[in-house]
Amino acid sequence: MPNYEHPQLAFGPWDMASSYIWAFVPVSFKYLYSIHWTVFSTGNPPPFPVVAKTWRTTDPSSTSSSSTSSSSSSSSSSSSSSSSIIHSLPGWLAWHVVQQWMGVEEQSSSQVRARAFTDQHEALANWTRGAANDEGCTRKERSRLSRGGRQQAKRASSKLQGSFQLPTRPDQTRPDLARYSMDVDDLFGDSENVNLQTINVAPPVKGLARRIDDLRSSGCCQRIAWSKNGCVAYITPDGYSVKLKVFFRDPATAKWDLGKDVPLEFPQGHDVYPLVHVSWSNLGNDLAVVDEAGRAMVFSCAMALDRLQFVPVELAHPESEADAVVGMHWLAILPYEQKSHIAWSAVRDGAKWKWNIRSHKFHDAHHPIDSKASFIYLKRHGELRLRFQQNDSAWQESSAQLGPMVSTKEPFTHAAFASNNGKNQTKSLLLAAYDVNRRLHLYRIETTWNIPADKQPNRVTPFEKPTIQVVLIAMEDNTSPIDLTAADLSNGTEPQGTAAAQLTHLNFLPITPEHGDGSLPTIQAIFARPPNMIACDQMSPQETLHSVIVKWTVLQSQQNQVHPSLDQVTSKKKGVNSVSGRTIFLLQRQPDFTLHAVVLAFYPIWYNMLLAFCYSDGTLEFRKRSTMEIIMPDGNTNTVTSLLQAGYVFSHAEPSLHVAFSPNHCIAVCMQQEGGIKLRPMEYQNGTITDEEDPRHSAALAALVLQSSSAAHQYYSSDDIFAILGPLSEKRKQDFIALLFDGLDVNIDCGIDDMCNNHLILLGRAPFFVKTLSAMHILGLEGIVSRSLTSKIAWIVLNIKYVTQILTTIARIHNQKSPLESNSLRPDGVPQLIGVCRWMMHFMAYILDELFSLGREIEDIPPESLTREVLEQKIHELNKPAVLILLSAFPRFMMKSWAHPLAWVKRSADTLTHSSTPVPAPEIRRIYTPLHVALNELPFEWRWFEMLVVETHNLVRGTFKKAGLSDSQRNAVERDLLVGKIPDVLFPVAKRLVTDRLWNSAQPGGCLADKLDVGRLMFFDTTWLGFTESKRARLWHQSHVVDVCQKMVIRGRGKTVYPGIAGPLQGQGQGHSQGQGQSQNGDRNDGLRSVHGAGLGAVGGLEEPGKKARLRQCVRCGECMEDVVQGLPGYSLTHASWLMGVAKHCNCGNSWMLADDKKGAK
Repeated sequence: MPNYEHPQLAFGPWDMASSYIWAFVPVSFKYLYSIHWTVFSTGNPPPFPVVAKTWRTTDPSSTSSSSTSSSSSSSSSSSSSSSSIIHSLPGWLAWHVVQQWMGVEEQSSSQVRARAFTDQHEALANWTRGAANDEGCTRKERSRLSRGGRQQAKRASSKLQGSFQLPTRPDQTRPDLARYSMDVDDLFGDSENVNLQTINVAPPVKGLARRIDDLRSSGCCQRIAWSKNGCVAYITPDGYSVKLKVFFRDPATAKWDLGKDVPLEFPQGHDVYPLVHVSWSNLGNDLAVVDEAGRAMVFSCAMALDRLQFVPVELAHPESEADAVVGMHWLAILPYEQKSHIAWSAVRDGAKWKWNIRSHKFHDAHHPIDSKASFIYLKRHGELRLRFQQNDSAWQESSAQLGPMVSTKEPFTHAAFASNNGKNQTKSLLLAAYDVNRRLHLYRIETTWNIPADKQPNRVTPFEKPTIQVVLIAMEDNTSPIDLTAADLSNGTEPQGTAAAQLTHLNFLPITPEHGDGSLPTIQAIFARPPNMIACDQMSPQETLHSVIVKWTVLQSQQNQVHPSLDQVTSKKKGVNSVSGRTIFLLQRQPDFTLHAVVLAFYPIWYNMLLAFCYSDGTLEFRKRSTMEIIMPDGNTNTVTSLLQAGYVFSHAEPSLHVAFSPNHCIAVCMQQEGGIKLRPMEYQNGTITDEEDPRHSAALAALVLQSSSAAHQYYSSDDIFAILGPLSEKRKQDFIALLFDGLDVNIDCGIDDMCNNHLILLGRAPFFVKTLSAMHILGLEGIVSRSLTSKIAWIVLNIKYVTQILTTIARIHNQKSPLESNSLRPDGVPQLIGVCRWMMHFMAYILDELFSLGREIEDIPPESLTREVLEQKIHELNKPAVLILLSAFPRFMMKSWAHPLAWVKRSADTLTHSSTPVPAPEIRRIYTPLHVALNELPFEWRWFEMLVVETHNLVRGTFKKAGLSDSQRNAVERDLLVGKIPDVLFPVAKRLVTDRLWNSAQPGGCLADKLDVGRLMFFDTTWLGFTESKRARLWHQSHVVDVCQKMVIRGRGKTVYPGIAGPLQGQGQGHSQGQGQSQNGDRNDGLRSVHGAGLGAVGGLEEPGKKARLRQCVRCGECMEDVVQGLPGYSLTHASWLMGVAKHCNCGNSWMLADDKKGAK
C-alpha cells in the first residue's frame, strides 16, 4: 500500500490527535485533499515534482523513482517520475488527478501557466500514457483516461495558443509554438480503437427509500398483483382504495392493453386504515386485501373479472387494531392443483417438434373439498389464522398461537409458508418467521380438517372448524449476510463502516417436481445492504445499495429417542433400535449470493423452479433456482425450454417501485410512487418470427406453443402470450395451430363407427379443444365481424358446440322423468331455448346459402377442370367455409344430433300454441309463441338440412373405411379441414356437395335446388349470426348487440325480449304477443323481431326506472352478453340461475369483463 506523508507544509502544524486521525484517513482521500488544499492556500497548483514527492510506494524501485523525480527539476525527470507515480494510483484516482490538474491549470494566471507549460505539458502526457498502459487499469478505465486526456489537452493547447504569448526564458529564445501543435492521439499513444458499449445509468427511482423501508417493516406489502386469469389489482397512492384493471383485447384496434380503472367497493367501516397488501388466489377467483391494522378482507369474482364482491367472514375472535400481517399463503385447490402435466421442453424432429410433457402429482397442503379456497396468514405478534370456505362457499376462520404469547419486544416482521411436500411426508405446512432481533424461526403446522367421511357432493351443512397445531422445530440466530470483503469471515459480522443489512423479502421454496435436481425445502431471505462508506481496498469500485441472498435448506433426519447405552442393560426386552425415532429438522446455510442492485420484487415461478427478480435499476432478471444461473437466449434452435431461452427478453426500461407479472410472466405491469401504471412486454430480439428460413424463428414459435401448453395445464390465461405474438403470416398462423394441436395433444377424430364416442368427449369436458379453437379464432379475427377462413371455421365450431350443449342438456333433464315422446317442454325451459333454436334454424339457412353461392361460382368450370386445388382456392377466395364444416367430423356429429331434440321442442311449441289445443291458462300460449316463431320462420323445411348432414356423414365415413386410414391419419385429415384444406381423400365428397347435390336433378332423390326456393333462401337475412363480411354487416353490428350466449339481439332496432315467464305465472307480467307471423316483416336488418309490444324494456318490460342493464364483454374475442344476475328484471330466478351456470365464460372459453353499451346500439 502507498504511504502518504503527513503534509506539514500544506496543512500547517498538527497536534498528536490530528496526526492520529490522519493515519486512518484512506490514502486516496489524503492525496486529493493535498492537491485541493495547496490550490486553496496558494492559488497555484503544485507542480508535478511536488505532487510526486507526496506519493511514495513501498516498492523500492518506485521509491527510488519517486525520490529521483522529487530532487530533479528538469522536464525529462519530471516526465519519468510522473509516469511512475501514476502506476501506483488506482485507475479511477489517476483520472481524477488528471481532471483536477487540468482544471486548476486553466484557472491559473497566464504567467504561471506559461512558465509551467513547457516543463509540465510533456509530463502530463507521459503521466496519462503511463496510467493508460498500467496493468492495474481496466480496459474501460484505460479508454476513459485516454479519451478524457485528449479532450483536456486539446482545450489546453488551444487556449495556450489563442489567449496569451509565452514569455522568453533568460537562457533561451521564445519557444516555437509549432512544436506543441502535436497530434493528441500521438500524445496519449492510443494504438487501438476501443469500442465500448454505452452504459445507460438510470436515475434513482423516486420513492426508493420509502419502498425499501416498507419492505423492511413487513413481509406483506405487495401493492400490485396480476391474477392468473388476467386481472390487475393495485392499491392507490393514497392507500385507501383498490382498483382493478382487466387485460383485454380491444375489438376495434386489435391491441392488447389494460382496461379502465374499476374501484373495489369496500363495506362501510373498512376504510379506516391504509391498505398495504393485495394477493390473488392461485386460480384468480378470490382477492385478499390487507390493511395496516392487520385486517384481511376477501373479495370474490362475480361473473366478471372486474366485479369483485366483498365476502363477510365469521371470525374466530374480534380483530386487533395493532397487529399487522407479516406473511400470507394460499393453499392448493383440488383437483386443479393436485395433478398437472408439466411441459418441460420441445425438441426439433426434422420439420416437426416433439413435446416433452410429463404428469406430476403434487402433495401440497390443500383444502380437502374440491374447488374450495383457503389461505393462512401470520400476524406480527404470533397469531396464526386459517381462513377457509365452507360447503356453501361461506368463509370462516380458525386461529392458533405460535407457542406462548410473543413479547411485544420481539414481534415478527416477515413470514413465509411452504408445503412439506417431500416423499413420504404428511401434507403439513412449514412456516419460516423472522423477528426484530434478526432471528429465524422454523415451525411445523398440522391442520386437522373435520370433514365428514361420506364427503357427499351436495352437502350444504357446514363442517366443524379445523384445528391447528404449531410446533417450533428449529431456530437460527445468525441470519445476516456475510461480508466477503471483511478481514475476519469466521464470525459473519458486519465490517466496520457498513450498516446492518435489512431483510426485505422472505420466501419459502418447496421441493420442485424436477427429477434429480436434489431440491429441498429452502428458506430464501433477501437482504438490502447499504454501501460500505469505509473502503478497505482502494482498487475496488465504490459500493452501491444492493441486495444479498441468504439461503437455508431444511434437512430432516431420524434421531433415536433413547440413548444407545441402554443396549447394555441386560434386563431389557427390546433393543434401542426397536423404538421409533423422531424426526428432527436442521437449517443448513448455503453460500450467500450478491446481486448488483436492490431487489424490489421477487416471484418464484414455474413450479418454483425459476426465480424472477425485479431490481431498483429497472432490470427484470430470471434465474434457475438450482444453479442461480441467469436465463438468457442461448441460440439453441433444436431444443426450447422457455421464452427466455428462445429469444424473448425484457428490454431495459425506467425502474419502478412495484412490479407484477402476467400469468405467463411475459408482460410486467409496473407502478410508480404516484400510481402510474405501465405495461412492459417481452420483446423478440431476433426481429420477427414471420421469416420461415431462419431456424431461430421456428424455435421461438415452438417456445410460444410450449408456454401456451404450460398455461393450459395450469388453468392460466394465455392472453399475454397472444399479446407478445406480433403479426404473423398465414403460413406461420397455420404452423402455430398445428403445433398447438400437438402441444396440447388434441384428438379430433370421431371414428368411423358408432363405437367411438370421442365426439361426446369433445362436446363435454374438453378444455384443450376449446383453447385450440379459441387460438384459431383470435389469430384471424379483424375488427368486429371480419374473420379469415380459419378463424371463421373455429368460431362456427365453437358456437355449434355451445348450442348443442344447451339443447341436449335441456332434453336430457326432461328425459330423466319420462321419454321425450311422452312429455312436452316445460314452461320454465322455454326462455333458454328461444335464442338457441332460432340460431340453429338461421344457421341451417346460412350453410345452405353458402353452398349455393359457392356452387354458382364454380358452375361454369368444366368437371375435369374442377380439381382439389381449384375448389380450395375458390373457398379461400370467397371465404365460405360451408363445405369444410360439413366434411369436418365434430361439427357434423353435432348438427346430426340436433334432429331428435329439435323435433321434440318443435312439437311442444306447435302443440301449445295451436288455437284448438286446450291449455291450462291463456298465458301458456303466449310463453310458447316466440319459440314457435323461431322454429317456423325458415324459408324451407329444416328436415332437408338434416338429410344433407346425414348423407354427408355416411359418405365421409364410407370414404374413410374404403381408404383404410388409421386413427392418426384421420386425425391429421380433421386438422387439415379446420385450417381450410381439403384432403385428397375427401375431395370427391366435397365436389359432390357443390355440384351434383345442388343441381343434378337426375340423381336418386333429386337435388336441393328442386326442393328449396333458392330465391327466398338467398334473401333470407342471417346477418345477425356474425358470419357475413360486408359493409352492411359491419354497420349492422355497430348499431346492434347480439348476446353470444342467449343468441338474441339485445341492443338495437328489433331487439328480442323474453315473454316474461316470471310475470304471468307469478302475477308480475304484462304485455301481449304479436303473433308468429310478425317476426320477420319489414326491415331485413333486424334479423330478430320483438315478441312484445313497443315501449317495453329490453328485458321483458320489467326494467326498473332509472336502472340500466349492463353488458359483459369477452376479454379476448370481444363478444358480448347481457349481464344477467339474480334479481335482474325480466329474468326469473330459474332462468337467471341457468344463465349464470352455463355462461360463466364466453363461447371461446375466456373470461368476461364489464362493458358499457355501444354508442350506436340502444
